Amino acid sequence: MKPDSLFFRLRGVIALVLLLCFVAAFVLSACGPASQITTGEHRSVTVLAAPSTAPALDALNADLQERQSGVSAQVEYLGAEDLQRRIESGHDADLVLTASREQMHTLTQGGSIEGDPLPLASNRLVLVATAANPHSIEGFDDFAARAVDLRLSTCAGDAPCTEQVTDLSGSFDLDLAGEDFEVATARLTFGDATALESLTAGESDAALTYVTDVLAQDAALQTFELPEFQRSTTQVWAGVLAEPADSGAANEFLGILAGERARSAFSGAGFLPAPVAEAEARTDH
Repeated sequence: MKPDSLFFRLRGVIALVLLLCFVAAFVLSACGPASQITTGEHRSVTVLAAPSTAPALDALNADLQERQSGVSAQVEYLGAEDLQRRIESGHDADLVLTASREQMHTLTQGGSIEGDPLPLASNRLVLVATAANPHSIEGFDDFAARAVDLRLSTCAGDAPCTEQVTDLSGSFDLDLAGEDFEVATARLTFGDATALESLTAGESDAALTYVTDVLAQDAALQTFELPEFQRSTTQVWAGVLAEPADSGAANEFLGILAGERARSAFSGAGFLPAPVAEAEARTDH
């Protein structure tokens, strides 16, 4: 190469640039893993929640952890009565999610909730049979006509859907008895097993449960919509507790619950949107 060529004259500059690029690449690769460590920035909130919200909350929590959002939830799922007792006893927690508007109203009026509660979603009851459907249940009307000869499993005794089942029974004159397992009527079965576990185990002929519970099952099931009645749906509400363990993280997570990712998680789990009128009445987070 000729000594007076452009490359020859700039060879020192090119060498220096290449050396700097190599050094920069080495430094970035060495520092890269350390920059991913966010332990000091991560915040966790403690949430007390109704069991029916588990499919949506678990999906939302997994999404937050995958995106390394900096905040996640430690969720304890409790029945309505246990949830009420835990809050009233001053349990160390940040937020509560309840599947009962009435329960959230009680908590708010009693001073257990800080600020306005957030309407998150609605859930609905469905009638369920197994894929085999040995009693050939064709729908709610068919079930109601033969209820005296069928066994029915439903939600736990203190769950909000129990009130819905009671109202359904009254609205459509169903003879549902839960006191005596030997009575020859469509009878409610309670206990440690869920309604769908009792159904798939052959302990009941049909189940009344939330559609979200059905969608969370791997077993093949048949679902039948219920006729419209006054309490055909239940509402899911969230609120920050009056004395949260971490107020900043609690309000940050409530903001996440009000956002699109939470709406997507609840929708994906089969929940209906929050009551429109009440949702629009709130100030957006």
